[in-house]
Amino acid sequence: MTILLAGLSTSSSASDIVGSGGIGARGGTLLFTQDAQIKEDAQPRLSGDAVFSYVWSDHLTFDVTVGYGWNRLTTGDTNYYVVTATPLTLGARFFLRDGRSWRPYVAGGGGMYVWSILTRDLGAAKDPLTFERLRRARPGMHGLLGVERRMGKHISMTGDLGYHYIFAEDTDNFPSGFNGNKAYAQARLGVTFYFSLSERIDTGLPE
Repeated sequence: MTILLAGLSTSSSASDIVGSGGIGARGGTLLFTQDAQIKEDAQPRLSGDAVFSYVWSDHLTFDVTVGYGWNRLTTGDTNYYVVTATPLTLGARFFLRDGRSWRPYVAGGGGMYVWSILTRDLGAAKDPLTFERLRRARPGMHGLLGVERRMGKHISMTGDLGYHYIFAEDTDNFPSGFNGNKAYAQARLGVTFYFSLSERIDTGLPE
């Protein structure tokens, strides 16, 4: 009985899932903080991310993230109603505190970000001088501070704060505005489910 209780009270360690993959979801909110016109009028709204992970070692996990987030623009002009960001990024998380249930981490990475300014009808807005659509895919980078709570061998919960910077300056195509670099701060909560990438299925057939 003592042995059983000891086993139940022992938390899963990071080494349990080294070499495993993970599928996760993150939900939260973001606020745009760059580009003068966006920063002045942006109101925070919801964001969501799908995260595909690979646990490289006890301390290092790689993540591929696909997401979407938006802010309401309070300009009063229905031609510029919403600003959005759709990231596709590769990042790495470095974990501290070996063998603990709660493990803080720092993370960073980069990738491509699709940003857009939408009208009230949710179509892409246009610059009134060049008639270029206010939507572009541009490179960017991000940093995160967070914590992970291991709930068991195959599941963990996360919470993090991040900052994303998009190299989006383009005064030639968008001389009328919304032409600076973009950035946003983001807060998220999430869950990740881990699965083995190396275990073989026993079919009962001879090798």
